[in-house]
Amino acid sequence: MTDSSSETQPGDETGARVPTIGRRSFVGVGAASLVSAGVGFAVILIVPNVLDKPQATLFLTFWSFLFAWFGILGGLSSETTRAVHVSDRSTVPAGERREPRMLPVGLAVGVTIGVLLWATSFWWAPVLLHEYASLAVPLSCAVALYSGHATIVGILGGRLQWPTYVRLVIGDSLLRIVLVVVVAIVAASVAGFAVAASVSTVAWLIGLLFSPTLRSAAGARADAPLGGFLKRVGHASLASGSSAVLVVGFPVVLSLTSSAEAYLLATPLLAAITLTRAPLLIPLNAYQGVAIAHFVNNRSAGFRTLVPIVRLLALITVLGAVLGGLLGPWLLTVFYGPDYVVGAFTIAGLVVGAGMLALITLTGALCLAVDKHRSFSLGWIAATVLAIVILLLPLGLDIEVRAVLSLVIGPIAGLVVHYLALRPGRGISSGEGGGTPPAVAEGAA
Repeated sequence: MTDSSSETQPGDETGARVPTIGRRSFVGVGAASLVSAGVGFAVILIVPNVLDKPQATLFLTFWSFLFAWFGILGGLSSETTRAVHVSDRSTVPAGERREPRMLPVGLAVGVTIGVLLWATSFWWAPVLLHEYASLAVPLSCAVALYSGHATIVGILGGRLQWPTYVRLVIGDSLLRIVLVVVVAIVAASVAGFAVAASVSTVAWLIGLLFSPTLRSAAGARADAPLGGFLKRVGHASLASGSSAVLVVGFPVVLSLTSSAEAYLLATPLLAAITLTRAPLLIPLNAYQGVAIAHFVNNRSAGFRTLVPIVRLLALITVLGAVLGGLLGPWLLTVFYGPDYVVGAFTIAGLVVGAGMLALITLTGALCLAVDKHRSFSLGWIAATVLAIVILLLPLGLDIEVRAVLSLVIGPIAGLVVHYLALRPGRGISSGEGGGTPPAVAEGAA
């Protein structure tokens, strides 16, 4: 991950307005999202083909639980992206700055979460992982390490240093798939795949050895004192955590709201959920830093910045639902075999659910960009609570129908909260969380 680009800081610009991201960098971020999506697809293709159904279900549960915590730590990425816009424009000389450096704070947050996970694993690990409860140890270590990756990625996005951002995202994904393939060849097992997924979180540390830009990002300071920065990180992490429950942690929620017998036979449904949401949500998550930077640059436009994106998202969702219903059942049997049967309407519904999650991701990014941290987190919490309530309703529906209804209806509650905060006339410029970030010009890409 050598770093030969001549990236500049946002503050190096002379003030001329330029796009948030250049064409070449936009393509690079897209390529990184494709690599990340490809790795996710590869893992969920490899594991069910080398493990039996109960073991594959256990690994997919571990995978979703791990990435749910990664999603929670995504709050670090979102907030550092916003904060570094302001911080790098401070007129206070570097030697007089007293705001905390963001990487140590991020690592402290991650280590704290990791320790709490390990300390409470006697309670949750036997329920989720059954005989593989000891895998709570690598999972906890992975969560602690990933906090560094999340913080560094957020800083790079905030500084618009997209080439290094791309290299770091691709490096993390490639290390993960290499380790998974090695395990599949040498010693395929639930434990082996789980350790491989966990160890790959060291990629950012390897990058620090070779990249001056990464080392510079590691020294970036927040835009507020420690208390204020942690408060904003808390709101962002609450939102990201709620998002992670619905986006990558949904299999865990299903396992806790379904009978053990029904869930252990639900591997086809879990595979369908992953396959239907990855084409929309993985690229969107990869571009989330770009979206936040874009919304910050266009704060005065407010809700209007979302209109063209929402139109495109609606078109993609409708087409995806139609194609998913027509081709999805066949593709599942091609990828996994004749035992993986999911109905056409279920797959179409899951695509619509993915579209709803993508929409609330965008409205949440706009809330964060205009400093409405409280509304950002409350929207995602409302969406998650409604989705779980739907799963718990005693309607006598099978697991597939409950999953679709939960994923389609749940986000509506969050969208209402975000819309009320962002609606025209609400006062976009008067944020809930403090100062107003200025517009930011793109660094050399």
